[in-house]
Amino acid sequence: MSDWSVRRVHQVAELTGATTYLEVGVYGGDTFFPIGLPYKDAVDPAFRFNSTGMSTAQTRFFQMPSDEFFASALPRPQYDIIFLDGLHTFAQTFRDFVATLPLSHPRTVWLIDDTVPCDPYSALPDMDHSYRERAKARVPGNPWHGDVYKVIYALHDYFPNLNFATILDGGNPQTLVWREPRQGFHTLFGSLEAIERSGFFDMDRYAAAMRYTQEADAMARLQSYFAGPSPADAQPIFAP
Repeated sequence: MSDWSVRRVHQVAELTGATTYLEVGVYGGDTFFPIGLPYKDAVDPAFRFNSTGMSTAQTRFFQMPSDEFFASALPRPQYDIIFLDGLHTFAQTFRDFVATLPLSHPRTVWLIDDTVPCDPYSALPDMDHSYRERAKARVPGNPWHGDVYKVIYALHDYFPNLNFATILDGGNPQTLVWREPRQGFHTLFGSLEAIERSGFFDMDRYAAAMRYTQEADAMARLQSYFAGPSPADAQPIFAP
């Protein structure tokens, strides 16, 4: 069970007064079900549980690809916390992130999973390929993160009004993202194509772009930025 995800979402909620939550890539619901927020939406192309009849006015389950969910006319709130834990690929996770922007607001916080691969096999974007290469190299274990780390490069280069922190301790590495203009903005890659071409062995070279930190420091940064009144209305505000 990814208790670190649940812990971090609850920490963010406590700091920001969050009441609405979106999770993309729910799988078996190990993170989704324990989240104790008043309003929750779950999106996954194939839940590993029977979601029939489980949706209520406050907790909804959408068994469909995320692209379909975002392209639909479904009524959705402007979410306070958005957890992206999908297909482990740069292309899909970045598309999911961009698609959530119209469903966010100035106090929204994103949590992006699997942003630091542990080795070159873990960084391959295809799971079967990753496992085959790991087996051929006789490297034990089966960690797989994909190339989601490239999403952080894209945020660094193309979203100067977003700040982020990549948490390294306390569980699987994840990246928190929130709306805050970054001081001294500059680009590192110059194009999305250059980001796409980068690989695991380039990560040391671009380590500064990841904004690595410890969990406590990341939460302290959020607390400092979001200091002030919590949202007054706990009811979901639906975007057009």
